[in-house]
Amino acid sequence: MNTSTNQQFTIEGKKAAPGIAIGEAVIISSESKTVTPTSIKEKDVANHKKRFNKAKQNLLAGLEEMSGGLRDAATAGIIDTQREIIKDPEMEKSVFDIIDNKLLSVDYAVYQTYCTFIEKLKESGSELFRQRIIDLEDIRDRFIAEVCDQKNVKTIKKGSVIIAREISPTDLVAYYEDGAIGLVMEKGGTTAHAAIIAKSLGIPCIVNAKRATKEAVKGEPVILNADEGVLVLQPSEDTLIDYKKRLKAQKKAVKSKCDEDFETEDGVPFRLMANIEFEAELNNIGENRAQGIGLLRTEGLLFGKRLRKSAEEQEAFYEQIVSGTEGPVTIRLFDIGGDKNARRPHKEANPFLGWRGIRLLLDEKKLLRSQLQAILTVAGKHPGRVKILVPMISVIDEVRQIRNEIEKVQGALLSSGMDIDENVPLGLMVEVPSVALSAYHFAKEVDFMSIGSNDLTQYTLAVDRGNERIHTLFQHYHPSVLKLIKMTVDGAGKADVEVCICGELAGDEIGAACLFGLGIRELSMVPTSISKINELLSSRSSEDFTRLANKAIELSSSEELEQFYEEWK
Repeated sequence: MNTSTNQQFTIEGKKAAPGIAIGEAVIISSESKTVTPTSIKEKDVANHKKRFNKAKQNLLAGLEEMSGGLRDAATAGIIDTQREIIKDPEMEKSVFDIIDNKLLSVDYAVYQTYCTFIEKLKESGSELFRQRIIDLEDIRDRFIAEVCDQKNVKTIKKGSVIIAREISPTDLVAYYEDGAIGLVMEKGGTTAHAAIIAKSLGIPCIVNAKRATKEAVKGEPVILNADEGVLVLQPSEDTLIDYKKRLKAQKKAVKSKCDEDFETEDGVPFRLMANIEFEAELNNIGENRAQGIGLLRTEGLLFGKRLRKSAEEQEAFYEQIVSGTEGPVTIRLFDIGGDKNARRPHKEANPFLGWRGIRLLLDEKKLLRSQLQAILTVAGKHPGRVKILVPMISVIDEVRQIRNEIEKVQGALLSSGMDIDENVPLGLMVEVPSVALSAYHFAKEVDFMSIGSNDLTQYTLAVDRGNERIHTLFQHYHPSVLKLIKMTVDGAGKADVEVCICGELAGDEIGAACLFGLGIRELSMVPTSISKINELLSSRSSEDFTRLANKAIELSSSEELEQFYEEWK
């Protein structure tokens, strides 16, 4: 709280995207529109429908222009989701029904339609779905502005730090293109769309920064230290000078880290891989010296503006990824469900415990076999490079069923005269505690195991990782989670099977240090995290990391681990 005029003070938040930003504060209002019913005559119905169609085309054109100008594909993927919502035929049907049968104006029809869907999200039983409400409110408000021809053009100065209660993905992208260098949100969790986009774009970001919009002054200099989760308001001259030096040193360090070898101080090698989803991210792999792709997400093929469901379309995608990189490429089968199927939230009260991942794929055999055909075809062209990763495994029979499906598809390809790689490694995601607890038995069925730390944390601590009310309970290096990872490594070791990790924990310094100490030698992460993790793992001996990990699993809380890590480093 600000208790003295012109005196430096700080507001604390939760770290969402790393980095430091120094710039002028821009305060963004996030008041939603309200529209009252307005009656129209039958002769006006056609005109109101025409206004709707014109507004829809304008919105789609705007999104097309925005995503086309982005280099970051993860961000473009979120914008694609907004595009699909706007194009949703059910939305249009509802709008036209209100115009036709209730003889109400198009702006109210849009407002009512989106408000109804928003209410369904609120009742969905998942905080992660409810968190997407801001996306829908943003689309609704822009739709209304279009049909009423009341476009609100927002511009900011280059080098601004955005401070908002919450912000939509499209607004954030627009501000980024105008030159925004930082983002502070009073609401939202680290998995909010805006936070995800900020991380993808390299914009430092903190969330849950209470009263930030009330305390910050528009146009005044602020310092955003997202590495520590702090917003500095009314910084002193000495503080500004200090942070400018730190920012300069940080940029210089990132550049120099690219020349380091991937081994510990005592010469133990490790592999740092990249998590990606789109072709446009291939440049980031080379720029950050990733040694391969540890996780290729494939859900983007099924959603967005460019659907690629057929085996031929998927094959072209996988071929571009594999031929455009060096090293192994681990392709995860469609992980649909949970937070990746937000357009049908009403189908399940608790989608994270429902029909998702391998459970869905084994029921949807056509979808599964089409994907396997594409992957195995590409694997045959690049022997020894492609791996298959199966999501949401919870019982051993699922592993046996998926291996049987792979063998069937391989047999069909051989019968058609195609070359195949008979030894494509099959791995499973360790996301459910049952797998960690019985790691030895699961490991005997596969060629490798990959820790999905996000879901493993969620299921271990019984915490919805998208729920901002309990975000502090989502502690991915909690000793209980680390113990399960150790059990996985030990069990898999008895079966002579390697364990790697592709969750967010790999890109966290405390997490990476503990994971290496537990025996994991391959860590896959967002490409931009590779340099800092390389620097960390290269700075100490393997024995140091082992001692850290052994102590970590004996502690009782994440707070104790954070304190111990500060002393250790």
